Amino acid sequence: MAVAFEVTLLGVNSAIPVNGRHPSCQVVRYDNVMLMIDCGEGTQQQLSRYHIKRSKISDIFISHLHGDHCFGLPGMLTTESLQRRTTPLTVHGPVGLKRFIETVLECSGSVISYELTIIEYSTVQRNVIPIGNDLEVSTFPLDHRIPTMGFLVKEKNISRNILPEKIEQLGLSIAEIKAVKDGSDITRAEHSIANADLIKPVESRRAYAYVSDTKYNIDVVDDIVDATTLYHETTYLDDMKVLAAERMHTTIGGAVDIALRAKCRQLITGHYSSRYKDVRIFETEGRKLWNGVQLGIEGKTYAV
Repeated sequence: MAVAFEVTLLGVNSAIPVNGRHPSCQVVRYDNVMLMIDCGEGTQQQLSRYHIKRSKISDIFISHLHGDHCFGLPGMLTTESLQRRTTPLTVHGPVGLKRFIETVLECSGSVISYELTIIEYSTVQRNVIPIGNDLEVSTFPLDHRIPTMGFLVKEKNISRNILPEKIEQLGLSIAEIKAVKDGSDITRAEHSIANADLIKPVESRRAYAYVSDTKYNIDVVDDIVDATTLYHETTYLDDMKVLAAERMHTTIGGAVDIALRAKCRQLITGHYSSRYKDVRIFETEGRKLWNGVQLGIEGKTYAV
């Protein structure tokens, strides 16, 4: 059985927290690994509301330094000290993140009591960040008003299970079983047995793509192709295409087009403009184009 791979949305609004919605934040869980993506205002309250243990989060990824994506971060980091966190925490983000965090901590006289690592990346380059033995996070450029990057959280390893009948039928040794699980063929004096003939069909690696603030940009398709689940900002409905382009955001139609081009299985909407009091219209309009659209709702968990 595949391990759990899911994302919980904590904030789905754009710049201003209104209509009961909060700025961007979400938590990705893969088995026992928990990652946070973006950390807008109200993140701590949302973590408490939805019973997510912040001490379990090992890495935080910040897409860009607009306040609705990072202004909740200093408070969360200092709260972890007050709660006597002992496990290390790594924060990843664009150049300028380190100065932002250290300035707030210095000006407020805050002390971090646990091991805090801040790693900065160029947003115009692609980076691959290993997370334990089972995950990797790739960054890729987005097209917004300040340096911004998206993230692809992907499984690294898929267990290869041998067909039980083959073990007995071929009399596989322990060494041969290990070799098969590692992906090797079996070579014997009289013939060779292909690995594909010995294992159960291997499922494709699951991947979760996070496309934060960006104008409609088909360049991201190559970076997220075949992602199982895509979260793509849908700040506006399609009747606001001109404004979306001016403000370097994407409409629901643009996000659907990216999801289809990238052959994703589902699209989660979010980063709604505060002009929309009822965001269900995004699901209604999106599903006119593709039934793979899922409405992004705070507190809801989506399987990747």
